[in-house]
Amino acid sequence: MGRKDKSRYEWLQEYLDLEERCRYLRWQIRKVKREEVRWTEGDLRNIRLNAKSRGSHVLDQLPPLETELNDCENDRQELLELVDSFQGYEHDFLKMHYIEGMTLEDIADDPEFPYGIDWIRHKSAELHRTLDFLDQWEGRKRTFARRFDTEIMDYITPIPG
Repeated sequence: MGRKDKSRYEWLQEYLDLEERCRYLRWQIRKVKREEVRWTEGDLRNIRLNAKSRGSHVLDQLPPLETELNDCENDRQELLELVDSFQGYEHDFLKMHYIEGMTLEDIADDPEFPYGIDWIRHKSAELHRTLDFLDQWEGRKRTFARRFDTEIMDYITPIPG
């Protein structure tokens, strides 16, 4: 995959990374809650805790993990909404190919996707051009925003105090 391909798939790869991160955070939260149960009702309930003991700080881990999970799931949902903004074959293709990880051949063999491999390759190329445009647009937007922020800061003078 070349440089151009990397940027084309960047937001789709980000979805997969977010999915993995959310799964890990949910596991961490379950682990903390199980640990709490061990200290309050389980095999560790008769152990005396002091302020420095690990058991007395088990629940301190929960709020930051829950906040991070919430942020992760919100970001993941935004990316899913981007995929869902495509219609028809584009939406189906994006979901099947990038979210579910199916190859073009797998998609052509899927009875729910009634197109042959040649048509899928052709439409895939069209979709890639659209994705390239979106990536370029996002890059231009970021560049403009940075430039605009810099120019605004040049015009702002501190108020003497």
